[in-house]
Amino acid sequence: MEQHTVILYGQSMLLSLVAASLERSPNLRVMQAANWNEVAAFSSECTPNVLIFDLESTSDSAILPLLHINPNLQLIGLDVETNRAILLEGKENFYLTLERMKEIVEKSLDTKIDT
Repeated sequence: MEQHTVILYGQSMLLSLVAASLERSPNLRVMQAANWNEVAAFSSECTPNVLIFDLESTSDSAILPLLHINPNLQLIGLDVETNRAILLEGKENFYLTLERMKEIVEKSLDTKIDT
């Protein structure tokens, strides 16, 4: 079974609890990074599959460029205030036309209106 890499970025108690839970899985390589330099070092060592971070204490300007480098990376932001986890995924598409972008936007708006 292929081993997947998960990086946890931040120093919150919630991230520590998530790391402890994930480390029990034999097919996950879990790495904890206290700062962005550690995230960059881990990412250059092996391509991460998932980055889990605390939404309150991290900067989007540092995290979102990872999707450009690795469009298959899943970003999971933990929001302690609302007790939610938010999944962000990058999808690479070389043939995205204006018409297709319009369809994506309209579908997204329809989904939000229905809920």
